[in-house]
Amino acid sequence: MGIYNGTHHVIRFRSGEIWYFSFLRSRGIVFQQLDKNGTWAKPHDLISNATEDFSVTIDHMDHLHMICRSDKGELLYLLYNGTSWSRQVLALYEPVRYAIRYPVVIPLKNKIHILFAIGNAFNTGYWALQHYYWDETSWHSTEISKFTAGYRLSPFYVDLSEKHIHLVYRGLAGSKYQIFYCRYHLEHDIWSTPENVIHSAFDCNMPSIFILDNLLHLTWTSLSKSNLAVKYMNRPVRNAGKLDWSQEIQLNGPGSNAAFPRLIWVEERLWCIWYQTDTLYGSSSEDQGASWSTPVKLPNRFGTDFHYIHYSTNHPRENQTFRVQWILGNVEGILYLPIAEKYMDLPEYTPNPPSTNWISQNEDLLSLSHGRSKSETEKKVSKADTGMESIKNVLLNEFDRQEELHYSLISKLDEHSRLNGTLLDESRQMMALLRENQEMLQVIKRDVEQIKQDIRQLKSRGWLGRLFYSG
Repeated sequence: MGIYNGTHHVIRFRSGEIWYFSFLRSRGIVFQQLDKNGTWAKPHDLISNATEDFSVTIDHMDHLHMICRSDKGELLYLLYNGTSWSRQVLALYEPVRYAIRYPVVIPLKNKIHILFAIGNAFNTGYWALQHYYWDETSWHSTEISKFTAGYRLSPFYVDLSEKHIHLVYRGLAGSKYQIFYCRYHLEHDIWSTPENVIHSAFDCNMPSIFILDNLLHLTWTSLSKSNLAVKYMNRPVRNAGKLDWSQEIQLNGPGSNAAFPRLIWVEERLWCIWYQTDTLYGSSSEDQGASWSTPVKLPNRFGTDFHYIHYSTNHPRENQTFRVQWILGNVEGILYLPIAEKYMDLPEYTPNPPSTNWISQNEDLLSLSHGRSKSETEKKVSKADTGMESIKNVLLNEFDRQEELHYSLISKLDEHSRLNGTLLDESRQMMALLRENQEMLQVIKRDVEQIKQDIRQLKSRGWLGRLFYSG
């Protein structure tokens, strides 16, 4: 029970055809098509030598754009024009030296923007956000920001408005992790200086933004007293002056741990969906985030396992009724996106009937030999498994928090150590200069004493008097 690791990208063409891209360790990046029974067909190999982090999205011409990294360190850009794939090597980052995480590709008209986080391959906790862009003639690159993120790098998040690419990420500010925001002006090719927009007394994580009706909606989690709270606020997109953010609102109830809050728009409602106690919860707003409904459990027909899915669509009805970027759903055999599912016109899922074999028959005999029915045995096993899974999830979550805290402390100690080393080097340089100055002063002092002695000798001989009063 829980959230599967890995990257899951789902694309829907204008025709309604759906492709699912994922990474398999034995095969690299593969893609599957949703068949008429609502299940995924067998995967097709796409890039066998790719690493796990990649991104794929669709543009207004129904072309696919992908960014990934080969196991040799090549930063690869791929384009699917509707009939075939082409690829281009943008740069080479040696895997033994550099780690690249969370690449994003954004096609805008005839320009292409690629963003990713890059850091030391040994996970020292220091990262930079890099931006590559194609201006119709050549590729350019620039560094957006450098920041400290600790051992666990939280995914950064982007969205688009008419004139800007908006970006949020988690970084260290003082002794706490905070949420930073900056934006890129599409006409002038300039990134704004990242600014801490939270200024919280607690650690913050998992930021997400969503542009809707000229408002930038921001959500994140905040750790307070061992509980993770889902927080929300917004600001006008066109605010040219000081960042005018609204007041913080907590969306989940007190004492309930939440993770992965993500914003979507469905049928004139803004939704925030998050993961909590092996299920999905959601809260909605009908007044652009000014007020939110009481959180409710979201129905799920496919168990308690969820995938972190990026969804990109050109389907006409979907673009009219909902908008989704990242969301928790299911791609295990079928496709399930909460809230938006009923507007997607997907093929009806028809599960196969359960098969019987000698193992299940032996289990029946074993349960009967102990004087218990199969249903009673299954109930007890199910309860035991559920209890063990819940305990395991609690322990894993606590371990993750402790691990992040420890690595945060290590990162801070490393930073202080480097600072102390710099101060020590500067002190040594100052001491060397002081010794050199002291030696020079001693030389000057000896020269002055010699001059004084020479003057006394000249004076005793009367030469100075004859020199100045000879006339």
